[in-house]
Amino acid sequence: QAEQSAVEQGSSRTHMWLLAAASAIVLTPSPRVAITSPCAAVRMMADDDASPQSRAVKQQKREAVAAARRTTAAELTLSGEEVEALTAASKSLDPCWREGAAEDCPTALKSVFTQQPIDFFAALRNPQEDPDPAVWIGVRKTWPVLAERSDDDLLAALQPIKDVRVDKRSL
Repeated sequence: QAEQSAVEQGSSRTHMWLLAAASAIVLTPSPRVAITSPCAAVRMMADDDASPQSRAVKQQKREAVAAARRTTAAELTLSGEEVEALTAASKSLDPCWREGAAEDCPTALKSVFTQQPIDFFAALRNPQEDPDPAVWIGVRKTWPVLAERSDDDLLAALQPIKDVRVDKRSL
């Protein structure tokens, strides 16, 4: 009987330990979830980057910036040659870093997967992010007609070009 009591006591301790561990897991705060009750009901926080609300806000901001750039681009006086050069740059599959070894390439111009310089197409037509300022150096060197334009002018002029979707596989 003493042996059975020891087994029951061990089982009870194990059970209590498992409950404590489960509670700790459920009730441990995380930047992605907020605990609303001890019974493990959780909800996503509004400031979570992956939440639908956060994505919608970011999309609205991107659309507002794009609209402002379209307005600025309409006011710019770019020559046909400059528009052609910027369009060619946005469709170019040439690497945007040619200043030396790939190891010297700025991180923003490297592929996350291959650690090799990305092409102008990837750098200039990314729908989520603006091109890194280092990209414009390569654009100006490769297309000298754009050398006199500021980064802001090129970024604004790029917006209507980016609005026309291009499948990289067609290049």
